Amino acid sequence: MFINLQAAYWMIGILLMLMLTVAVITLIIKLNKKRFKKKEEKCLSGFRSYLDYLQIQLDNEARLRSPRNPLSYFEKEVLQKTLLQWVDRLDGIHRQKLLTLCEDIGLIEHNRKRLRSRWTITRIDAAYHLGILRDSGSTPELFSMLYQEKFKSSVYIIARSIAQTSKEPNEIKGLIQYLVENGNENIHLIADISKESSLDLRSVYVSFLYEEQAQLNKVGLISLQDQIELDLPENIHSFVQSDDKGIRILAAKLLMTSMVLKEQDIREYLQFPDWEIRNLFTEWIGNSELIQYAELLKDRVQDSNWLVSRSSAKSLVQLGSRGFEILCEIAVGLYGERGRKVANEFIEEDLKQSIDRFSQLNDMTVYNNKLYTYQKYFGKNDDLTKAI
Repeated sequence: MFINLQAAYWMIGILLMLMLTVAVITLIIKLNKKRFKKKEEKCLSGFRSYLDYLQIQLDNEARLRSPRNPLSYFEKEVLQKTLLQWVDRLDGIHRQKLLTLCEDIGLIEHNRKRLRSRWTITRIDAAYHLGILRDSGSTPELFSMLYQEKFKSSVYIIARSIAQTSKEPNEIKGLIQYLVENGNENIHLIADISKESSLDLRSVYVSFLYEEQAQLNKVGLISLQDQIELDLPENIHSFVQSDDKGIRILAAKLLMTSMVLKEQDIREYLQFPDWEIRNLFTEWIGNSELIQYAELLKDRVQDSNWLVSRSSAKSLVQLGSRGFEILCEIAVGLYGERGRKVANEFIEEDLKQSIDRFSQLNDMTVYNNKLYTYQKYFGKNDDLTKAI
């Protein structure tokens, strides 16, 4: 009994010591952070007039001058934080002037030295900043760092910096292939990283459509969403027939974005086996206000998938008077029983929302037209009409 009690006292004492140690360490960390913050604010206040000068001179043609006195390591870190925030927010000539200033100040050389630090966190931080600085001279070293790094979240920081600094499309192509082959197949993230590049990568994205690897096909399809002003490769439609469902959906999205669809194509995709693709096209018709395709949504309001049915009804509401009339036709059963409930729901909701917009003359006219159409199919004594 005595031994057990003594052991309990020892355990309590050890726990108290651990709690005290953790409390002291936490307090020290907080004090250090507070001290560092004050030091940073004091340093930044010393740069206040210089930063004001930069903001005034950004619109002038003259080259921005560096601070008069040489900067210490800490001063470079503090000034860099502000300048790179500006670089991220600006573009065009203003961004280029700031990037030139950063090089004049020595921030590129500063981060190149940090890139060789023995501490991983310092190297990652330096890689991140060199990316924002668009330092093409550091690209080879960033690639070496990428290949040496274990595949984890920090790899994507390095990869983004490579995309920002590289001047060769083939380097970006190799980067994407490396990430796809060695990563966790986060395709959207990889596509976003490639878009950090200022290079024209259309040829790279198109080349991925001819690769056998499905993940590279996906990167190409995602990335070409921002290239719709140019002609799309002829094989895009074939991807909608792919065995990979993800590829089918991405190809459908690209086709909708590009607007290179004929009515027969739309008709086929509205009857596609994948409900997700049917849903994408029904939403697209409404969001794009493609009134000429209103008739094609009749069958989709009666779709076996409730999401497709509701998306179709919502799109018909977005297509104005003809869309509203089609909903009324479905609601009274002109095309069968399926879809009547959904059509009624959206008709009632649309009429109620039209009342809320009654203050504008144009909306009032639209509402009266809808009410006339509604009464044409349901009669003037209908319960909803009375409620309105």
